[in-house]
Amino acid sequence: MDGAHPGSGFLIRAGAAAATGPSLPAPPHPCDNLPVDEVAAGEHATDSPDAGVVAEPAPASVPAAAPAAPEAPVVDGPSRERPSPRGESRFARLTEGWGLPEGVLAILVVAWSIEFIKLPMERFDRWGTFGFDLGIYDQGTWLLSRGKDPFVTIRGLELFGHHANIFLFLLVPFYWLGAGPVFLLVVQVLAQASGAIAVFLLARDLLRSKWAGVVLAAALLLNPTYQWLTWEFFHPDAVAIGPLLFAYWAARGKRWRWFTVAAVLAILCKEDLAIAIAILGIIVAFRGDRKRGAIVAALSTAYFFFATRVLIPAENGIGPFYDSFFGDLGKSPTEVAVNSVRHPTKTWHLATEKDRKNWYFNMFAPWAFVPLLDLRALAVAGGAIFINVVSSFPYTRDYRFHYSAIVVAGSAVATVEAIAWISNRARQRIPTQVAMLTAVLTAAVVASFALGCAQYSKHYKDGTWPGGADPRDAIRAAAVKSVPSQASASVAYNIDTHMTHRPAVYEFPVPWCNINWGVHGEHLHDPATVDYLVLDRTLINDPRDKALLADLLSGEFRTVSQASGVLVAERVRPPAAPAGENPPEGSCFARRSLNQFQPNLQAAG
Repeated sequence: MDGAHPGSGFLIRAGAAAATGPSLPAPPHPCDNLPVDEVAAGEHATDSPDAGVVAEPAPASVPAAAPAAPEAPVVDGPSRERPSPRGESRFARLTEGWGLPEGVLAILVVAWSIEFIKLPMERFDRWGTFGFDLGIYDQGTWLLSRGKDPFVTIRGLELFGHHANIFLFLLVPFYWLGAGPVFLLVVQVLAQASGAIAVFLLARDLLRSKWAGVVLAAALLLNPTYQWLTWEFFHPDAVAIGPLLFAYWAARGKRWRWFTVAAVLAILCKEDLAIAIAILGIIVAFRGDRKRGAIVAALSTAYFFFATRVLIPAENGIGPFYDSFFGDLGKSPTEVAVNSVRHPTKTWHLATEKDRKNWYFNMFAPWAFVPLLDLRALAVAGGAIFINVVSSFPYTRDYRFHYSAIVVAGSAVATVEAIAWISNRARQRIPTQVAMLTAVLTAAVVASFALGCAQYSKHYKDGTWPGGADPRDAIRAAAVKSVPSQASASVAYNIDTHMTHRPAVYEFPVPWCNINWGVHGEHLHDPATVDYLVLDRTLINDPRDKALLADLLSGEFRTVSQASGVLVAERVRPPAAPAGENPPEGSCFARRSLNQFQPNLQAAG
C-alpha cells in the first residue's frame, strides 16, 4: 500500500564536485534494498529535476575515474555489508556513522521517556490510578508469576478470556523479582519510545536524511494520543506500537529477520495487532514479494480467528465479549464488514456523525493531515479505524485512549511515505520535503500544546495529573498495609491498583453487585468470601452503594480504622442468608437493605 520514495536529505546535494584521484566504488545506494513498483507507487522515479541522486554514467570515451562524489551514506548498508576489522566490537560496528542527528534523537527519546515515566508514577503514588485497566493486567501477571489460575477478580474474567495478551508471559520473570504496576509503566513507555526510533529509521531510509528522521520522530513523541497513552499507565495496545513500527520499517527494507521478531511480538501483545500485520503482509505482496506477503497475511489472519474464536471463548466460557460493541452492524468482525458493505447508507451515517468527525480531526490534525495523502500506508491502521468508527462503544473514538494506538502508528508511517512520495515527484524535491516536514512539525507542536498532556500542555493542570501530595495519601497507604497480604478485599477503584498482588481483590460494590463482571455478568463470586473492605467514603456517591455499605457495617463487618473518610473494615460474621441466584448485570444480590433500589429483585423477610 506504499512505495519506496527516494528523497534527499537536508544536507545532501546531487551533482557534487567530481572526485579527483583513483576511482573508488560507490557505496551501496540507500534504497538499493527497496523493491521497485513503478505501477503501484512510482518508486525510484527520477523524472523530476531534483531526482537525480546518482551521477549520470560517463560517455564511453571518458574514463570512469572521476565519477560524481557519492552521497553521504545514511542507511545502515555500509555497516552491514563491509567486513568489520577483526576484534572490532559489535557496539562499535553498530554505532559507526552515528553523529549529531542520532544524538538529538537520543536526547528526545530519553527526555520523553523520563517525562512520561515521572508523571504517571506521581499519579500512581498519589492514588490516581484505577483498576480498569491497570489493575487487570497487574493482577493477571502476578497470578501467572505465582503459578495460579489467572482469574482476574477485578474484571471477573480469566486473563486470556479478556484479550489474547500472550506477551505478558515475558514479564513473569520480572514479577518473580517483585515487579508491579510501575514496572508495567516503564515497559510501555520504553516500547513507545522505541517507536520513535523506528520512525527515524524509516524516514532516514525513504527520505535519505537523518534530520528528516529526527523531525518525524519528534512529531510522534509530540503526538497528543502518544502522550495520553502513558496517562492510561499500561495497556498492551500501546506496548505494541513499537514492535508494529519496527515491523513496518523492516518490511520496507526487506530485513526479514527483524520483521519476523517485531511482527510476532506485536501480535502477541493483543489479537487486534494480527489484523494490522495481515494488512502489512498484503502490502508486502503488492510490493512484489507475493509469496512472503501472502504467508504473513494468511498466518496473521489465522491467528486472529484462533485468538477470537477459539482461545478467548475457551478461556471465558462465553465468547468474545467485545462483539457486543458493534451495535446494529453485526456481532462479529466478519458480520460487521459484510453488513457495512450491504448497508452503505447506514455505514455512511455512522462514519459522519459528530463524534466521528471530532475523532478524525484529533487523530490526523497533529500530522497536518498528511497521512491522508498516502492511504496505502495508512491501511496498516485500516482495521482499527474501521472498528473505532462503527463501534457503539464511545471510548473507541476518544483520542486519549488505547483504542487509537494502532491509528497513531499507521499515521506515522503514512506521513513518512506521503512526504517521500510527493517530494520525490516535485520539481524541487528538497524545498518540497522541507515544507512538508515543517508543516508536520508545526502541527505536532500546536496539537501537543492544545490536546496533549505534557507539562507544557493545556491539559497539564486541569486535573489530568495530581497537582500535589494529598495529606490522605499516608492514610490510604496505612490502610492498605493493615490488610493481610493474602486476604480477599473489596476496595475503592483508586485503591485496588495498590492491592492487586493477591488472589482476590474486587472493586466495591462487587461482588455484592454485578458491575463490570465477566462477559455478561455470569458467575459472580459469593460475597461471603470477602474478608476486608478498604474504601474511600468520599468516592461512594450512589445511594444504593451507601445503603449496602451501611448494611455491611451493621453486622457482618467491624470498623478497624477510619480517618479522613478512608475506611478499613474486617469481616466478623458470615452473611445472615446465602447470596442466592446470580443477579442480572447492573443489579445486586437480594438484600432487604437494597429492596427499594431493585424492585424486581426483592429479599424476603
